[in-house]
Amino acid sequence: MSPAAPRACVALDSDGTVLDTMAPKQHRFLQPMFIEAFGLQPQAAAYRACADFVNLFSATRGISRYHAILLTLEAFNAHPAVHAAGFPPLPTADLRAFVESGLPLSADALAGWLRAHPSPFLEKLLAWGHAVNEAILASGVRFDVFPGVREALEAMHGPCRVGIVSQSPERVLRQDWGAQGLLGHVDLVAGQELGAKPAQLAALAEGRPPADVLMVGDAFGDLDAARAFGCRFFPILPGREGDSWARLAGEVFPDFLAGRYDPAREAALVADFAAALPDRPPWAGNG
Repeated sequence: MSPAAPRACVALDSDGTVLDTMAPKQHRFLQPMFIEAFGLQPQAAAYRACADFVNLFSATRGISRYHAILLTLEAFNAHPAVHAAGFPPLPTADLRAFVESGLPLSADALAGWLRAHPSPFLEKLLAWGHAVNEAILASGVRFDVFPGVREALEAMHGPCRVGIVSQSPERVLRQDWGAQGLLGHVDLVAGQELGAKPAQLAALAEGRPPADVLMVGDAFGDLDAARAFGCRFFPILPGREGDSWARLAGEVFPDFLAGRYDPAREAALVADFAAALPDRPPWAGNG
């Protein structure tokens, strides 16, 4: 870190935090392509409901793609409609072994895992993941920016070193942010190639103490990364993104720079965040 470098850093998750990508990517690319690849058309509605809950509406929102698929398949196999139809369960053991391996949950890591642990299911899953990435890039889709993001980025960049911290591939991040003209407001684009988010936060910090870093995200994985690195966290509430960005820019970011964003205030915001993301799907009941 040079003597003239900004003292503080702001780390921004991308999907669902800055860009309104979560539901569009699920509904246009990930879900229909998975249903097609794995022959789930007879139970497509149940699969979509499970995928929506895991990826958009629950405490697991924002987890890595392969972990999300594992949880989605476990929910799908247990879904009442799937049981009632006698639909054969999808295999999950090989995917669980990879997810629990401790490796980065990236396509490159999965490809390496497959060399030592052959699995037709994981081979198909890896091909699906590549196809999804290619389809998104080839589509040229331009995802919307949440209200208030541009103004906040303009205020942050300069006083702070700003970075994207995401488990999306770097080239996808550069396309999505570049299409909105946002790359000029960031100093680091950290995709899945740089490892898990705590490692990405360390790369952004460049030796600064964790107290000088603010992580902004829309999922518990972002909160967990902030906790692991030791920095402050600000939640973007799903469904209330514009209000969240207004609060960040108008109140929390200035207080963070002034050293006034304390753990008690953060805890109150995290409590609101947790209340917005349940643990159980509505069809599971209360048992």
